[in-house]
Amino acid sequence: MGLLSSLFGRKDAQPAAAPPPEPEMDAGEALDSADGALRVDAARALIERWRSGDADAATILAPRLPHLLEDPEPLVRVVALSGVRLLRKAENLAKCEQGVLALLTDRVPQVRIAAVWSAIRIPGDAARARVRAVVQSAEESMRFAAACALSDVQDPAGLSELQAALRDDHRRQEALSAMMSLGDAAAVPAIAAMFEEESLGDFDRTLAAAALARLGDPRGGAHLISRLESDGDDRPLAAEWAGRLAVHDAIPVLTELAETDGDPARGAAIRALGRLKATGAEERLQAIAGDPDVPEDLRMDAAEGLAELATPAALDLLGKLAADGPPELKQLCEELLVEVQASAD
Repeated sequence: MGLLSSLFGRKDAQPAAAPPPEPEMDAGEALDSADGALRVDAARALIERWRSGDADAATILAPRLPHLLEDPEPLVRVVALSGVRLLRKAENLAKCEQGVLALLTDRVPQVRIAAVWSAIRIPGDAARARVRAVVQSAEESMRFAAACALSDVQDPAGLSELQAALRDDHRRQEALSAMMSLGDAAAVPAIAAMFEEESLGDFDRTLAAAALARLGDPRGGAHLISRLESDGDDRPLAAEWAGRLAVHDAIPVLTELAETDGDPARGAAIRALGRLKATGAEERLQAIAGDPDVPEDLRMDAAEGLAELATPAALDLLGKLAADGPPELKQLCEELLVEVQASAD
């Protein structure tokens, strides 16, 4: 400290007055900003609101999608493609068709792959033909994306690409999931051959079993039940798929798991009992979801099971939890009620 400061004390400089805050720009205005990052953030925020059932967000974003598909910022184009996948009206999809198909050849790989998933949502033969053509692309990631997208609409044009992907450790699980969506029994021989390989890991074998069960091969359901009865780390996965694929013979072991404190598969078993509409499941799930002393993650599992049941009593409890539950459970129940309503519509 200097001499004068030590004698008389230092008079600190007074901070400059903070500038008044700029008025916050609403999301609709932000979409027109010259700042690309601001446009990305605004588009993402609107998409999330739209996905959560916010009609105002859909009203703002849907008419702008054709323009946003041409945005110079790649991430805005990606978000716009996500918006196309939320559209329901054929006339709105038609307005986006040209922009979506143009992005199949975008310079940015992330945009090209997102465009595949949006193009499959466009009605009509022209868009479908463009996606089928991508299966012949020289770019492996595009071929695989097209095959998976086609499987979502039960189009087998990409089946050979999915079968080839079973040999790729990084693609195998996604390929199996796509084959389940496709539902084509022609996939069974390739899946069964892999299922029988000694070198296949437990998780991959269990997912292959799920695919076999989905395609009607009895080896699949039998393997899922055997894994539920084991002490393997893949039991939660087996429980999840037993519920999703309606393996009713698994109900006894799932019931036992749902009542076993601390079991890693307990949450998946609770959800599965709801999906299977097992006898006594509604009362069991209501007791778990409504008990504030039960860990919140298990209450959330029970809430998912109740949404699958969708009975008046189940929906009434979900409504109460959406109003008064702890934060994460409250948010989940709000989302589940939106999904149930959308399914009913």
